[in-house]
Amino acid sequence: MINKALNRCFYVALVFLFLFASSLQAKNNKLKDVYDVLYYQIDLKIEPASKEIIGSNQFKICATKPFKQLAFDLLASLKISSISHQNQLLSFNRKGNEVVVDFPQMMRKGDTLFFTVNYSGKPPVAQNAPWDGGFVWEKDEQGKPWVGLACEGLGASSWLPCKDQWEDEPNGMSMHLKVPRGLIGVSNGRLKSKKSYPDGTDGFLWEVTAPINHYNITVNVGDYKHWEDHFVSANGKILDLNYYVLEKNLEQAKTHFQQVKRMLKAFEFYFGQYPFYTDGYKLVETPYWGMEHQSCVAYGNNYKNNKFGFDFIIIHESGHEWFANSITAKDKADMWIHEGFTTYSEALYVENQFGNMRAVQYLLEQKEKIKNELPIIGPRGVNYNRKDNDNYYKGTWILHSLRNILDNDTLWFNTLRDLNAKFFHQTVTSKQVEDFISVRTKTDLKPFFDQYLRKKELPQIEYFLVKKNGLNELHYRLNASVKNLKLPVKVTLSRDKYDYLVFEKRWKVIDLPYADIELFKVDEGSSLVKVK
Repeated sequence: MINKALNRCFYVALVFLFLFASSLQAKNNKLKDVYDVLYYQIDLKIEPASKEIIGSNQFKICATKPFKQLAFDLLASLKISSISHQNQLLSFNRKGNEVVVDFPQMMRKGDTLFFTVNYSGKPPVAQNAPWDGGFVWEKDEQGKPWVGLACEGLGASSWLPCKDQWEDEPNGMSMHLKVPRGLIGVSNGRLKSKKSYPDGTDGFLWEVTAPINHYNITVNVGDYKHWEDHFVSANGKILDLNYYVLEKNLEQAKTHFQQVKRMLKAFEFYFGQYPFYTDGYKLVETPYWGMEHQSCVAYGNNYKNNKFGFDFIIIHESGHEWFANSITAKDKADMWIHEGFTTYSEALYVENQFGNMRAVQYLLEQKEKIKNELPIIGPRGVNYNRKDNDNYYKGTWILHSLRNILDNDTLWFNTLRDLNAKFFHQTVTSKQVEDFISVRTKTDLKPFFDQYLRKKELPQIEYFLVKKNGLNELHYRLNASVKNLKLPVKVTLSRDKYDYLVFEKRWKVIDLPYADIELFKVDEGSSLVKVK
């Protein structure tokens, strides 16, 4: 998800949606643990005039243990008209936003079955999407409906019957989207067919073949103009690019969106192949700033590049295709996997396009916004609501620091590519990611990750200089919450030249080959440390 404070100077700090709206995403419980979601077949009619939706979702599931009851999630204010299985109506009861369904017979472990939920109502209206979740009901300059959806914090169950848990992604889905005639309905994946209906609507059938997280399922409705392009990867693979924008922006968009190809080329170099070739890549103009909807990226940045020469929304939200959409955190506690890696992808894009010095400048601006008030990793199994942006800024600096500690770009970028290959289309924990990086780099990084992810304080390097025989004697140590942490930091061990010095808990001494105390500096552009 985007961070407004990243790109808009009038925001001192972004306060997450999670602070303002209670999430519908439910904790694990025994009635949801009895099944895995395999597929969703969604039918959804959008009625902009009344701001209502009418729809159904057919669940395809696999029983993970015997059950006669199961539960799923749906906002309590949305009405369920029926739930059926094998043409038989099922009884159900609602407990707030949770729906408990009774089956006529015991389902066995390993059984694959279908059930369909028919529902309707007025979903939440977003007051400030994407931070305040829900539907966005706007009109374009011609007065035609322009509809968007963003629900990462609030949860997909705010508009869709589903098992609203990040760790259980459907392996694919279809979306039959019905919209007022003359408008275009856009969802994830590939457009398979279009059909007009007697009730004055047009239907658009979209299909996703890859696993997709619930919050990434989306709908867009508007008087869109569409064009198609293609990206050819380094190995000759062809990726379909589809763009949907308002007519007034068509010519401008065709020029502005050319940076999509530069982004894809850079990110495929750093992270490996784009994760959704079978579903394609789409950029869809939306009446809100942006969101990382899988293979259907929401764009609303008014075709503006920032002072570093790129459109932040295109680069950031597309970076999420690798980190959030392909590699997805099982639990909100590990959201740094989404936001830290994706924010880091921005700096790598700057490096790729404009050079290393410009990328360091970009990183240093973000560094100033780190709060260090809470650990990056929070409590699990709850709807953890952060009050800061450290998942973004501190997350990217953890990765930037790690790159510099390893001091081997070939190893570092091979590790990032192998990370994406290892966890391709999977949900993961932070520990899995941490362990993989440690093994792949053949480096014991547990103390490093424990310090930066599980402690709120930054490690601090302490030093003082003593004049001795006309030169300087450097006394130095590391003050850190994780006692066995050893941290290589770049300092001027010789005149005007940075080299690595390993700081650890005990005081150590080294002679410096220069007399001027002002020549000793710590490279604060390469490491996330406090200096005393």
